[in-house]
Amino acid sequence: MRIAIPVIDKELQRNRIASSLNVIGYVCIYDTEIKQSRWMKTLELAPNMGELLPALERENVSTIISRQVQPMALKVLVNKGFSVYKSIGDRMDDNIIMLIKNELITFDMEAEMANTAVCGGACGECVTDCKEEEKVN
Repeated sequence: MRIAIPVIDKELQRNRIASSLNVIGYVCIYDTEIKQSRWMKTLELAPNMGELLPALERENVSTIISRQVQPMALKVLVNKGFSVYKSIGDRMDDNIIMLIKNELITFDMEAEMANTAVCGGACGECVTDCKEEEKVN
């Protein structure tokens, strides 16, 4: 299984989980079979959020661990077949171990919709690709 985990950076804080997956951040792809990690800028995978999911699929990622996920992003991820787990704290290694031991829980769509204060419930507040969609429209 390959896991994508947003991280603070790929140097000093590469083992700390970032607040969410976004194209201007960093990501670690961890392979549970060979127990190997690869860190990169998210932009190295895809130039925008619309292309990130296909890029993760090409990397054979099936699982994402994150501290938070915007409700619409969660819906898209789940509809595309990704399992999305809520991290406990921000230590990447601990969360990988908890995932393997089935100790992490998946994000709950209803709970995330109740927490739309994170994004204000509107694309005008979203920091992912919603702003790009607004420019096009």
